[in-house]
Amino acid sequence: MEVILKTLHYFSILFAGGVTVGSGVIQAAYMKAGEAPPPYIGKAFALLGYIGLGSIVTLWITGIGLAHLIYGGLAINGAFHAKLLGAAIVLLISAYANLHVYQAIKAKRPPNGALMKRLVQAVRVGLVLAIGGAAVAFST
Repeated sequence: MEVILKTLHYFSILFAGGVTVGSGVIQAAYMKAGEAPPPYIGKAFALLGYIGLGSIVTLWITGIGLAHLIYGGLAINGAFHAKLLGAAIVLLISAYANLHVYQAIKAKRPPNGALMKRLVQAVRVGLVLAIGGAAVAFST
C-alpha cells in the first residue's frame, strides 16, 4: 500500500508542478506580447487548472494516508505542520482560482487579472511553506 500511495503522491507532484510551470510560461508569453489568449486557449487554461486542482487534492489524500501509514498520524513535528499550512494555502487558493476562472468562462469575460496575480503570489508563499516544511520535516 505504501508503494502505491508514494507513486500516486509523486505523480501528483509531477502533474501539479507541470501545470504550474506550463501555465506560467504560456501566460507570460501572452502578457509579454500584450495580447489576450484566444477562447480555446482560455479553455485549455481552465482544463490545466482542473488538472492542477485534482493533483493537489490527490496530494492531500495520499499525503494523509502516508503520514498515518509511516508515522502513525499527522503529529510528526513543527515543520510538518508548516508544510500542512502551506499545502492548505495552495489548496484553498487553487480551488478559489478555479471557481473564479469557471465563473469568468460562463460569463464570457476574462478572469480578473489583478486578482489572479495576487492569488499567484499567495500560492508562492504557500509553496515555500509546503516545500520548505517538507524538506525540514523529513530530513531526519
